[in-house]
Parts: sequence; C-alpha cells; structure tokens
Amino acid sequence: MNRRFMFIPLAALVMCGGCFAQETVAPAMEVKPATTGAIAEKVTPIDPARKLKNKPVPSAGVGKELGDFKSGKHTMTSAGLEREYIIDIPENYDKDKPCRLIFTMHMMGGSMQTMVDNKFYGLKPYAEKNDIPVIFVAPQGYTDRSPWRGGDDKDHIFFSDMLKLFKEKLAVDESRVFCCGFSFGAMVTYSLSLNFQDDLRAVACYAPANWNIYLPENKHKPLAYFSTTGTEDGLCKWVNSDERKQGGKYCVLTHIEDNGLKELPEIPLATTPTHVTTEFKGLPEEYPVMFGSFVGGHTDTVKDPGSDVNWIAKETWDFFMRF
Repeated sequence: MNRRFMFIPLAALVMCGGCFAQETVAPAMEVKPATTGAIAEKVTPIDPARKLKNKPVPSAGVGKELGDFKSGKHTMTSAGLEREYIIDIPENYDKDKPCRLIFTMHMMGGSMQTMVDNKFYGLKPYAEKNDIPVIFVAPQGYTDRSPWRGGDDKDHIFFSDMLKLFKEKLAVDESRVFCCGFSFGAMVTYSLSLNFQDDLRAVACYAPANWNIYLPENKHKPLAYFSTTGTEDGLCKWVNSDERKQGGKYCVLTHIEDNGLKELPEIPLATTPTHVTTEFKGLPEEYPVMFGSFVGGHTDTVKDPGSDVNWIAKETWDFFMRF
C-alpha cells in the first residue's frame, strides 16, 4: 500500500497545533449553498445503516454490565506502545440501548485531560441539555515532538484497537461513531477520515492541515465532513501550497470529490465579521460536506458579537445529530 509522509521544519511543527482558542470573531451563522459546478458524478447505493435516522446498529457490548470498565483514565497496548485514553460514559447510559460514540482528538499543547476540561470541544453540554446519551473518548497522543504521529500508522492502529474494545464492552451504535479535533487534532482526524469511512459516520476538523501528519492511501469512500478555517490562520492555512494541494481547502475538496461531485465548486470565504457556513449542493443527504469560514486566526472557539455561544461547537453538534 502506498503511503505519503509529509514534513515541515520542526519550528513550524511546534507552532502548528499548539494554540488554544484565543480569538473571538464572526457574527451569526449564514448558511449558503455552493452553486458552482456542483454536478453529481454518480449515484452510489446507500447502505441502509447510513440512511438518515436509521435504526441503531447494536455492538456486541449491548446488554453487558460495565463491570470495572467505567469512566476515567484507561491504558492499553497498541502497536507495541502503551497508550492512554479517557472515556466518559454518561449518567443516562443504558446497557440495553446502543448510543453514540464521539472521539475528541487533542491539539498540540493539550492532552486528553484538556478534552475533559473543555467538555470535549463543547459538545457534552449539548448532549446533557438534550438528554442524549453520548460516550465521549479522549485519546492521548504519543510522540516526542508532536501529539500525533507523522511517520507511521500507529495512531490508526490505536484508533482501531480502541473502537474494537468499546464495541465489545459498551452499548455502542456502530452506525453513529464520530471524530473531531482542533489543529493537530484536526490533522489526525482528517487522516482517519481517509481510512475509516466504513467506521466513522461523520467527522469535524477545526483548522485542519494535510501535511506534517501520517496520511494513508485514501480509500475514496464517502463520509460526512465538516471543517472550519479562519481566513487569517497562518499555522494551518486555508491554502499552504496549491502545487502540492496542501491546506484546509484541499481537505474539503477531497471529501467533496469522494462524496460524489464531478465538478468541484468554488468555496466562498468570509470577508466580513459575519462567518459563512457553506453546505455544498449535489451531494447525497447521507454524505454532506460543510465548511465554516470566518475572519480570524488559529482557533476552535468563535463567538458572535453579543453572544456567548461558540458557533463551531453548536454547528458540530447539529451536524452530528443529523444522523
């Protein structure tokens, strides 16, 4: 299997992904459909388990008692490495009812505990408010220089091992597994999105980059995709290189094409304090692609003027709850 390994200098590596949310920009959401050249390439039969509002697909763990597998920090050996993760099993968990599973991948400068502290990118409060049982997982990265591996597929093996374990021990809806992350967390989420389309229902990438991270050979299977990038982001740029097709733009275009568009659309960017969220026409409703643009820098927290709501978290929750 061919794989691509892309690197940038260490100085840039240390910058990209080490930033926490700092900037507050962009007023109320405006959803605009992209209209340029959005022509469906082919009609792919939709798996019944991927139809909107499909019946849950129960894992082997449905009906099993939790035993000593409870919320908190856990360790496991994966690909010869000792790996850690924190799992959060909700109070309204029912062992007889399959529930959603959301992986949250931390940024550089953060950790699995950061995900707990920021309530899993702000998604847990929505689950609690709506009384929807969601299992949240925060894996810990494992490298010396960056949180997620750039030179091998051991993070992919770790993800696969965790998913297998959770399906065996917990009441998981196998058709509703999600992943999200910011900066380096977005980079590894994007990497997983190229390889685990059969396991992930949707992903959300906040300031992704498709370089300086292990990239598998893309399986070119459809996957629901949402991402955000600030127009002034100098770390994980919207366009890092057109020649090498590097940047958040090309992460979006990859999934638009994999989801079935023959002619790739132009992507509108925010030019005023009002952020612009675009959902692209011509894609199956089971495999939407959305992109949120805002005038601002490297951040996963953007609030409208006069509002205390982070629209990125809100739109991620709404996107995941479509399915």
